[in-house]
Amino acid sequence: MGFVRAGRFGVGGKLMVGVVNMSLKTYGLTICLLLSPLFLAGQSASSLVNRAKNETDLTARERLLTQAVTKSPQYALAWHSRADVYRAQGKSKQAIADYTKAIELTPKNPFRYYARALAYMDARKYSLAAADLTKALSLKKDYPGFYLSRAQVYMAQEKYTSAVGDYKKYLSFRRKTPAISLALAEAYIKTYKYSSAEKELNTALKALPDEPEGYFWRGRIRHNQGLLDEAVSYYSKALNRDGDFMPALRYRAAAFKEMGDLPSAAEDYTRLLVLAPEAMFYNRRGLAYEEMKEWDKALADYDKTIELAPKWSIGYNNRGYVYLKQKKYAAAREDFETAVKLDDALPTPYVNLAGLAWLQKKDRRGVYMNLEKALKRSFKDFESLYDEDRKGWMFKGINHTSEFRSSMYQ
Repeated sequence: MGFVRAGRFGVGGKLMVGVVNMSLKTYGLTICLLLSPLFLAGQSASSLVNRAKNETDLTARERLLTQAVTKSPQYALAWHSRADVYRAQGKSKQAIADYTKAIELTPKNPFRYYARALAYMDARKYSLAAADLTKALSLKKDYPGFYLSRAQVYMAQEKYTSAVGDYKKYLSFRRKTPAISLALAEAYIKTYKYSSAEKELNTALKALPDEPEGYFWRGRIRHNQGLLDEAVSYYSKALNRDGDFMPALRYRAAAFKEMGDLPSAAEDYTRLLVLAPEAMFYNRRGLAYEEMKEWDKALADYDKTIELAPKWSIGYNNRGYVYLKQKKYAAAREDFETAVKLDDALPTPYVNLAGLAWLQKKDRRGVYMNLEKALKRSFKDFESLYDEDRKGWMFKGINHTSEFRSSMYQ
């Protein structure tokens, strides 16, 4: 009696294909089940956290951790881990909320406070960051990262002496690096300890001769000392190493302006505006054009300043001053009054309104009324009112009278 002979892959070559197809379907079903909410609901919070660690997609990781905190609201690590994801996504508010929950659950863990401090730093809430880092240090005094982060917070708060102290504490645990030398140099410069700053810069530049920041801070020292030529030289060395190094461009422009090299100042501000088209830089270039008596260019820059920062009084004040020069008195008055409405504590618009009162109508009462308002707002640059190269041109014919002088110095 005969029989059917099976081939290599089963009877007629079809049996094993069917088995393979069935296996693939089963495997696919298994994958779907593993990813389904029903399957995830059966996992512990700790296993969900562990899965999240291996997940590269932040959205998927967030979803797993949300299931973990829902499943086990008392599991601090789940809250902390989700906060880390929120911070990586730039969601500072949500990160801070989750770190806070983790702290409530484990108040003796210093790293919870450290993590929240970093989120506060992201949000520029420096006082809260400093408080958290101080708390972390009270729980673990020998962790160098806490001192380093608090030093950075103190720098942001302009508490430079405190920053120096924390950098030194950090260095009692760790070897000094060129980056720390540069950070210390900045802190020393801000506290006017230039010899200490120079020592740190020597260390940094020896290790990193092509690092622009070291030359920049050398320039800042010379700038603060009034050695403008040397400052420009160091700023230029920084820019030779990185042509887009904005701090060097910004301060070199300021140094050029102080030296009276207004075209070079305007050129540097133009380069800055390519990198950062901000109201502040348009305003500063406008001031350079103003001193060069290029009124149309100055006006265009102040227009742009106001467009970018419509609530900033300085732009209106400066544009009004150009309108005064152009004898556009109605436009000047409107800008000065807008500046006053935006910032009534600023004395300069009142000085300019006093000048407008004299230029337009020879209105003595208007002159003295507005100058009195400027004086009440701490205007002290009296000499500029007698100098025709400065604001004195507005008061020509009245500013050398005894009446005018007595109103200034009473």
